[in-house]
Amino acid sequence: MGRRVIGIAIALVVALFGAFGVVAYAQGADSRAVAGQQTQVVYIAKNMVPMGTSASQAVAGSLIVRQRVVARGVPGEALKDVGPLNGPLVATSAILPGEIVLASRFGTLPSLTTSQVIPAGKIAVTVNLTDAQRIAPLLTPQSRIVIFDTAGGATSGKAGSTGPTRLTRVLLASVEVIGVGDLTGRPVPTPTPTKGSRQVSSAPALVTVAVSPAEAQLLVHEIQAGNLLYGGLLGSGVNVDPRRVVNDASILGR
Repeated sequence: MGRRVIGIAIALVVALFGAFGVVAYAQGADSRAVAGQQTQVVYIAKNMVPMGTSASQAVAGSLIVRQRVVARGVPGEALKDVGPLNGPLVATSAILPGEIVLASRFGTLPSLTTSQVIPAGKIAVTVNLTDAQRIAPLLTPQSRIVIFDTAGGATSGKAGSTGPTRLTRVLLASVEVIGVGDLTGRPVPTPTPTKGSRQVSSAPALVTVAVSPAEAQLLVHEIQAGNLLYGGLLGSGVNVDPRRVVNDASILGR
């Protein structure tokens, strides 16, 4: 009995040393893998950096963070420091999460004249849409949107009701956005929320679109009539039927 206990104890000790050996080997392998390789600290995009966001805002909001990486394969112009000189520079295009941030991604956005913003033969018309109705925060200048128009009053919902009926139609099937808020040619930078606060878009709910003279007249008429306008952001390859109209009866199957 005593020999059996001793044998079990020896087996446990051997197993324990074996486990330590595996761990030590794994750690040694990791060390050997990075041995002799130089590292450097660069900025990595932790979250998406919207176009128009300054480098200092991106750092303050932890959109980009400093991280030590193996130097091999790191671009020579990788962003390593953000200070007084490059802090005010803004992202000239959106920076996606996981990117090694290049210093050249931050610069100045060109000033756009009225003739550059409004396409030839078009009229700029500004409509007031709430955050939800303007597809916040996805909507940016140069996007294309469909504008829906809802008119009419509420119904009682009873079968055979002769009360006023709401109808929603496609007012403009595809128009170009040339301004969001007071910015043209570029999107509104996303505000950095403070810790513990709820992020709310502070951008004005104004959308400026470029439309033909006939479309401008139609749009102004519907705005002045007080009808509810709703914007929808168009994806690539989507076609909106401008003749489609729905009302309370058709959409609810009454």
